Amino acid sequence: MKHITYSLAFVSLFLAACGGGDAKMEIPEKAADIRALITKKRDDIAKLEGEIKTLEDALGKVDTSAKIEKRILVTIQPVVVKTFQHFVNVQGNVATAENPAAASSETGGRIVEMLAREGQPIKKGDLVARVNLESIQRSIDELSKSMELAEDIFKRQEKLWEQKIGSEVQYLQAKNQVESLQKTKERLEYELKKANVYAPASGIVEKVILNAGEVCGPGTPIIQIVNSANLKVIANVSENYLAAVKRGDNVRIAFPAINIEQEARISNIGRIINAGNRTFEVEMAVDSKGGLVKPNLLATVYIKDYEKTGVPVVASELIMQDVNGNNYVMLRENDRAKKRIVQIGKTFQNETEILDGLKGGEELLVKGARQVVEGDLVDVLKE
Repeated sequence: MKHITYSLAFVSLFLAACGGGDAKMEIPEKAADIRALITKKRDDIAKLEGEIKTLEDALGKVDTSAKIEKRILVTIQPVVVKTFQHFVNVQGNVATAENPAAASSETGGRIVEMLAREGQPIKKGDLVARVNLESIQRSIDELSKSMELAEDIFKRQEKLWEQKIGSEVQYLQAKNQVESLQKTKERLEYELKKANVYAPASGIVEKVILNAGEVCGPGTPIIQIVNSANLKVIANVSENYLAAVKRGDNVRIAFPAINIEQEARISNIGRIINAGNRTFEVEMAVDSKGGLVKPNLLATVYIKDYEKTGVPVVASELIMQDVNGNNYVMLRENDRAKKRIVQIGKTFQNETEILDGLKGGEELLVKGARQVVEGDLVDVLKE
């Protein structure tokens, strides 16, 4: 009623300032006079507004019911009930499922031709290099001439022996000479085959260790081959999670350097605990993603150690703590802010499970939650 009286008073004052509600206002004929009259009326309105403000202040001192309650703008969202999962993350490293293979020469010599190039795909058995074994080739050539003579002598001696001419010893010596030279030639030819160096496994040429013109020794690695098609991630997990980790469990693996994630399964769990850092190894086979995932790339492995279905979950940043150490959230109830004490559980990636205090569906204050106190009037700001 007081508000209606105040409005009527304002209207009456305004009409009086304008010359009365029923009186016909006289409009000057000249533009300059009209402008002057407009300026005067505006001044009258400004004066009236100032007087109204003074009256409002005076009214507020004698009549507290006349005060207008301030509303705080907020945004809300419903409390969601869902399955909450908690993960422990550990650092891992990409490795090849098979150890890197090294192609090496079985004999020593100078490399006369290097056919492999770094980064080149290669298959098991491919020729990768040739070693200079010219001395062995010369020995074979000389031996071939000696064999021609020995075989000729043996044939002559064999004919004489068939005619019962000559001794058996001479025949056997000629025969033995041919067989001995033949075995020596076979051995040299086998050694000559070692001039060719072949890939012991399929994969990618990771590194060319020796180039053409350099000398290698027997067994010296010439190139290194990595099979990047079969990769795995190896991570060390704290023994505290031993009961939570099982072979075949799904994990999420992130590669921060290349901004890629993929799902994988635990393929192997170490059988011993490292006494130095109290961890055990877990292995997961991973996809190379077209060659982006490379050996020795750092990885983050997310292993699920907790899961609960049908629990209220809220953003961790909306949970506050009062002076008594109680965790609470702010809700909207009947257009007013309401403080609700909650019991929290685990937290993961800015989400917290609520064990008690919320059931789901409550209107949770988001923006403005820290600017209100219990009982404040709130208006929902539409985003």
